[in-house]
Amino acid sequence: MDLGKAEAARARNRERSSIFASAVGQPRTLFDSVRRRLVLVVLLALAPIAVLNIVQGVMQLSDAEEAARQRLLQQAVAAAVSQQNIFASTENVLYALKNVEEVRAAGQSCAATLRGATISLPFAANIGVLDAQGRVTCAALPFPGRSVGEEPWWKEAIGRTGFSLVGPTRSPGANLDVLVGILPLRDAAGRLEGAIALGIDIRWLDNLLKQQIPPSAGIVALFSNRGQELVSNARTMSAALFQREMFQTTGQDLRSNLYESTDPAGKSWTFATAPLDRDGLTVAFAMPSDRLFGWTFVTVAASIALPALIIILSLAALWVAVDRIILRWLLYLRRVTAVYAQGHYGFRPTRLGAAPSEFRVLGHAVENMAFAVRHRDARLRENLAEKTALVREIHHRIKNSLQVVVSLLSLYGSGIGKSEDRRRFDQLRLRVNTLALVHRILYEANDGSQVHLRELLGELASLIEGSTDANVRITVEAQDAPLPTDMAVPLALMVVEVALNLALPQGTGSAAVLLSGSRNGERLHIALRSATGTWDSKGSATDLASGFAAQLGGSLGCRDEAGGGLVVAGDFPCRPNTGPRTTVPRTTGPNTGRMA
Repeated sequence: MDLGKAEAARARNRERSSIFASAVGQPRTLFDSVRRRLVLVVLLALAPIAVLNIVQGVMQLSDAEEAARQRLLQQAVAAAVSQQNIFASTENVLYALKNVEEVRAAGQSCAATLRGATISLPFAANIGVLDAQGRVTCAALPFPGRSVGEEPWWKEAIGRTGFSLVGPTRSPGANLDVLVGILPLRDAAGRLEGAIALGIDIRWLDNLLKQQIPPSAGIVALFSNRGQELVSNARTMSAALFQREMFQTTGQDLRSNLYESTDPAGKSWTFATAPLDRDGLTVAFAMPSDRLFGWTFVTVAASIALPALIIILSLAALWVAVDRIILRWLLYLRRVTAVYAQGHYGFRPTRLGAAPSEFRVLGHAVENMAFAVRHRDARLRENLAEKTALVREIHHRIKNSLQVVVSLLSLYGSGIGKSEDRRRFDQLRLRVNTLALVHRILYEANDGSQVHLRELLGELASLIEGSTDANVRITVEAQDAPLPTDMAVPLALMVVEVALNLALPQGTGSAAVLLSGSRNGERLHIALRSATGTWDSKGSATDLASGFAAQLGGSLGCRDEAGGGLVVAGDFPCRPNTGPRTTVPRTTGPNTGRMA
């Protein structure tokens, strides 16, 4: 029982799908739909709010970038304060030692004085006095080689007038990497007498920077104007984050921007740079981007995602609401109208009881329209049946009348001997018989609005073969295509005239004719082929055939085949059927006047 019920349900669904198949439609354009137009309206309404939120998010991001830049600059400047203090202390010590005559002249107490100064300065690796050629004349620690005249930093330092920082370089006396703070000594005329140099321990500077700013709080580094890294709290990370080329400037162009970099682990960092007011030094400070902009990204993402979420939820709610409130009932009404269009007027739209009032009113209107159409359809069917019966009766009477005419022609023509007059008399009788044949086919047709090409041409072939004295063999190759009734008479008469002209040439006792016909869309093609026939372009049959071809809306053409024989063919427009009517050929005019 359950299987039987399931099969019955599937059968009902298949029947319903077949009934509703014609009700399915697709929008012609993108917005040719109620749902899509409503979606567009909602989008246009929410678009200004979404744009304002996005603009606000972009402004917040810009403000956050400026705040992060200021924060990094403050951190960088704060990190460089201790370094600047060390450099300032170095400068003060050198200026103080410059005023000590024993030190300036490299006297006996010079080394002891310099050694005491070195001990008192924790960052000092060595202090020395040099002559104008760069030879060490006095030093706190022994200085192997006793000359720096060929060192690049020496040549750079003696070109300046005051204190400067040069390096980094290796201190032979202390065996350490140092920055050299150097103060040239000049006489009253400005001539170089020598210099006092102090080596600042770079390792000590790094440790001091690590104590102030651990690497976990950020990466800070100090660069010379040649891009050399002088001091850093994490040299491995700073080497990976900071590009040396960007520091080969005075630092003035690096103040206003934030820069992005990536460490070896693939983590993103953001850093800012700040120039120091000493010897073109630049300090750089970097922090992880997620820690610097973490909440900023969340805030900006929320300001952008929130309107997008609102739009998505609004569209989803609108989509569901339109589908449940409007489109469902529209689709149901469309299916109801499709059912009515197929003639199922007993169908009742019972589901509209749950629809909104507007759709209930519309459903009742559609139902009333279906009842009106049903009554009108019944009247039209009665009128059509009556009209069809009258048309069939007309065809029947015309056929009977023409058969009487044919009988009279046969009676009066029996006394005419075999001559040219008899041949013309037989052709006239064949033409009248053709008209009778067409009306018989129209009378016997189930559908009075059309005839079939194969049936018409086959009947014509039999009529022509039985109505001529010559041994005519006509083979028919035609499609079983429907034709409008108003084409039947002129087409049949045209085929008869062409067949007579091809089948009965002068001096020929028999002929073989191939009659073919096909319909391709709204075009009808007719061709008659004869292996022995001739075509008289000025004969009466030719004129009649051309007249009927013109009445069909086309023309006939004649050509010789390569293997011998003759082909007469025509191509005609095949109009759609407009009703069960038959057009009788004209009996006046230059072409048809010869039928009498």
